[in-house]
Formats: sequence, structure tokens, C-alpha cells
Amino acid sequence: MTAPSVPFLARLRIRDYKSVAHCDIRLGAFNVLFGLNAAGKSNVLDAVRFLRDALSLGPAEAAKERGGWEAVLRRVPTAADACTIALEFRIEASFPDLPEPVDAMAEGSYEVSFSRRGAVLERCEITFPGGEAADAGFFAEGGLVSEPETGQPLGKVRPGALYLPLAGTAEPYDRLYSALTSMFFHTPDLAALRDARPPTGVDTLAEDGGQLGEVIARMADWERDRVSAYMGAIVPRLTSVGPESVDAPYIAATMTMDTDDGSGPVRFGAESMSEGTIRALGQLAALYQPPARDGRIPLVAIEEPELALHPLAAGVLFDALTEASETVQILATSQSAELFDRKEADLDSLLVAVARDGVTSIGPVDAVGRSVVADGLATVGELLRSNQLNPDLGEDSR
Repeated sequence: MTAPSVPFLARLRIRDYKSVAHCDIRLGAFNVLFGLNAAGKSNVLDAVRFLRDALSLGPAEAAKERGGWEAVLRRVPTAADACTIALEFRIEASFPDLPEPVDAMAEGSYEVSFSRRGAVLERCEITFPGGEAADAGFFAEGGLVSEPETGQPLGKVRPGALYLPLAGTAEPYDRLYSALTSMFFHTPDLAALRDARPPTGVDTLAEDGGQLGEVIARMADWERDRVSAYMGAIVPRLTSVGPESVDAPYIAATMTMDTDDGSGPVRFGAESMSEGTIRALGQLAALYQPPARDGRIPLVAIEEPELALHPLAAGVLFDALTEASETVQILATSQSAELFDRKEADLDSLLVAVARDGVTSIGPVDAVGRSVVADGLATVGELLRSNQLNPDLGEDSR
């Protein structure tokens, strides 16, 4: 397996998207957005997803799926005319025009502004390691594409459309486009998770949890064993999950459990699993599916992984999320103190979201919270439980 680049996204800036007036946050391999209900943490995730959908479907269709531009753009305290989503990233990129063409880790930025009138402003820069200026880049506005520094024309694009999907047919933009459109947002549906479906030959989980059985069957032994081990810590007497082959005409997830009387293991199908059990299995499959292990999926986003689980099981999922972040970037939301109720919880992985007058602010834990945890006066979970964690917004986010 080729070790993927972790983290893929190093920085995220959002302006005027839904409840987020402005945020500027640094991201690591493992990130949890914590906040109370209606704090806006889901809107931060959706901004990244909106960018992915705009690249895949087009900006107009991505906005339509969310109720139109009125629903996408910030409405309070005053209505915004446009929103901006900007990313700083690290990718493996090819530079064929250099004296000696190479594949290497590159850094860059990609920024798009969308207006309610359908106008798009787009900027991209990619820099080769050690370079002082961008080795590749473009600026697109009003359908015209140019070189960002010199203004030299590079081409045209239909007004209201994005240029990166066109540029993504060639190096070095191809890997950036592939990475952005391959980000995985797990939105589980119980019926899809339990459904028995014909094999498709694909090893990627559907974002709603569809093809769960086939994805488990197509995992390597190590990945399936890890999923079984985590599920065994969540469900007493569970020994393994399956299936282990795709030979059946219809495939669904299964679990094998020891019996109380010692008469032997019993296999249960997905239709017999509780909501918490099938949700946990779906999340683990999202984390350990083959594309998330080999770099085809650079980021997995999960909302409230602790949902429908006993509080003690939240710690098990925390361990799984942490382990999975060694090969795929994790972006999760949570409002559960139990997820961080442990001494080894890393404050650097936590981003705090708060809402004031309908406007979301988000940032890392502030100096007071860090001092309390460092001095051993409270754990991260205790501060979360008492709602005593606040974000450090910095000068640029005020």
C-alpha cells in the first residue's frame, strides 16, 4: 500500500456560508468540531462538501440540492451576496515541465467565491517543494481564465462554471481535482446500511452506507480484523464481522457472536442489528474501507459518531478515529463529552464551535482551557460537559 499524504487539507477558510460569517482554522490528521446543538459545526463540514459537490455537479446544482442560494448564503445579521470557501492543501503532484520531471509532495491553495447571481471567482496555486513562487496556477473570473501573476490568458470557461474540472484533465491539477472530488462524507441511512445488495465489484462504501456487506467482504484481512476488534469492544460477545466473500447473489453485513451457553457461535444479519450497532459498523467501514487506506479517499467526514451508542462505546470510536487518521484525514463533529473523557485526548485535535446571535465562530481551544487541562484541574471531557470550552478566534477571525 502506498502511504497517502496526511493531512490533505492543512487550512480551511470560510466566509458567509450559512451561519459561518468567517472562520480560519488549521487542520491536522484528526479533527473534531465540538459544539452544542445549532452551534454551526455541521455547516463547517457542509461548506467543504459544497465545494466538492460544486466541482462534481456544478455550483448551481450543488446550491439547488441545499435549497438554493438563499439557503447557502449567510442571512444574519445581514444577508450576504456571496460566500467564499478556501483551502490550503498538500498533495502528491507531477511536474512534467521541470527540467527533470518528478512526482513529489506539493503545497497549494484553492479558493472559490460564489455569488447569488451565479458569478464565480476561482483561484488556484500549486507550489513545488522548495519553490518560492507557484509552479502552476490560474485565476478565473467571468468565464475568462488567466495566469495569476502575469494575467496571460489561459482559456475560457462557461460563466458560472468552475475551471478546475477542465484543468483537472492534465497535470498537476489532475490529482488535486481527484482528491477534492473524492472526499467522503458519511451520511448513514439505516435502510441502506441494512440492505442486502448484489455485488458491484466496487470496494467503496456509498456515503449513505449502501454496499456495506460488499465493502466488508472486499477489505483485506487486517482491516476486517480491526473492524471486528472494535465492534467486539462495543458489542459484548461479538467475535467477528462479515461477510468474507462476495460469492452470494445478494450481500449484507453480518456479525458472529458467542452464545451464553457455549453451544457455539451464531451469525446474525444486518436486519437483526440494533441502530447503534449498525451505525457503528457503518462508521468503521467508512474508516477502514480500502480507498481510505490506500489514498484514493483523502478525507473522511463523520457527523456525531457517538450517535445511538452507549457512552462507554464512544471511547472505542475515538480510538478507531485516531488509528484511522494515520492513513486518511478525519473531520468529525460531536457534542459528546464522552468522546474526549480521557487523559490522552489531544487538545490540538479539538475545534470549538459557538453561535452568537445566529452567527457561528470556530477555533482551537483558547488559552484558559488549555491551561486548565495542562494543570490537571479538569479533563477535556469535564470542560466539555460543563460548557467551559471556548474557541481562540485570533485576530483574523474576530
